[in-house]
Amino acid sequence: MAVRGYIAHTPPGFEHVVASTHADGAPAAVWTEGHGAAVVRHLHWDTSSPLKAVLSLRRMMNTVRPDVVHAHSSFPGVYARVVPVGGARLVYTPHCFAFERRDVGRPIRSLYRWIERSLRRRCDLLAAAGPGEALTAAGLGYDPGLLRMIPNVPSVRRSEEEKPRTASASTTITVGMLGRWAPQKDPRAFVDLVSALRRELPGVNVRAKWIGGGDGGVESPNGIEITGWKSPEDVARELAGLDVYLHTAAWEAAVAIAVLDAFECGIPILVRPIAAMPALPPQVRTDSGLQPLIEATRAGRFALWAEENLEQWDRYLGDSFTPAAQRAALHAVWG
Repeated sequence: MAVRGYIAHTPPGFEHVVASTHADGAPAAVWTEGHGAAVVRHLHWDTSSPLKAVLSLRRMMNTVRPDVVHAHSSFPGVYARVVPVGGARLVYTPHCFAFERRDVGRPIRSLYRWIERSLRRRCDLLAAAGPGEALTAAGLGYDPGLLRMIPNVPSVRRSEEEKPRTASASTTITVGMLGRWAPQKDPRAFVDLVSALRRELPGVNVRAKWIGGGDGGVESPNGIEITGWKSPEDVARELAGLDVYLHTAAWEAAVAIAVLDAFECGIPILVRPIAAMPALPPQVRTDSGLQPLIEATRAGRFALWAEENLEQWDRYLGDSFTPAAQRAALHAVWG
C-alpha cells in the first residue's frame, strides 16, 4: 500500500518498474485497487529461496539498468544491498525494521539487528517512514547526513456525502480496527479494549468490528465482527461507520496508514503508544485516553470528546502527512 502511494504521488520525470512476487502470473491486486491506481511495469521476483531471490534480482538489474533502486521493507532491503545495482542510487526504506518484530524470539531479533548494522553502509540513503524509524536507524550507526523521511499518506478518500456517525451514550457505540488479523496488529489488545469498554459501559451496546482478515480462517472472539479483506472504497465506508477507531498495533514504522485513513474519514482515534509515534498527546492514547472516552460516553458528552480528539490529531499530524509532503520527500530522495 505504501509503495502504491509513492507511485501515485511521484514527481514528474520518473518511470517505475516494480519487482514483486506474482501469484498466478499476475501482481498483487493492490496495484489495481482504489483511487490513483499505479501505472507501472511489473516484473516477477522469484523469492522462493534466498539464492533464487538473489539471482532473480541480479537478472532484473541487468535488464532494467535503473537510475534509482528503492528497496522497500527489510527483506528486499537486504537483497538490494548485496546484489550489485551498477551506478544506480540505492534508497532503502525499512518501513519497520525486522528486528522490531515481537512475534519472533530474541535470538532471531538479534540476528536481524546484526544484519542491519552490518549492511548500514551499503545504501546511498535510508528513507525512513517516520521520525521514530529515523531515530532507530541513527542508533544502528547510519550517518545522519544519509537519513531522510518519506511520510505515509492516507490510502482512502472520504467522499463529502459520507459523514462520520455520532454515537449516543444511551444506545450504541461502534469501535473498530483496520489491518490484518496477525501478531503485528495485536488483535488480543483490541479484544481487551473492547472488553474494557463493555465492562465500563454496561448500559451501552458496544459493537466491535475488525476491518480486514488473516491468513486462513479467523474465528471471531467476543462477538467481534471480522469483515475480511476489503477494497479501499469499502474500507472508507467501513471506517465512516465507526464511532471510534482503536489502533492496537504492537509495532509500526511510523504513523500507520490505517491511522491516517481513520483521520481522513473523520473518526476519533485512540492509538497504542509505541516508539514509531513519538510525543502523542495523552488524549489520543489508549492507555490514558480510554477513561476520558468512557466518562464522556456516560455523561452524554461523546460528541464533544470526539471533536477534541480530532483537534488533537489535527495538531499532531499538521501538514506532514499529505500527498504534497510525500511528493516533495520523494523528489528529494530520488533526486
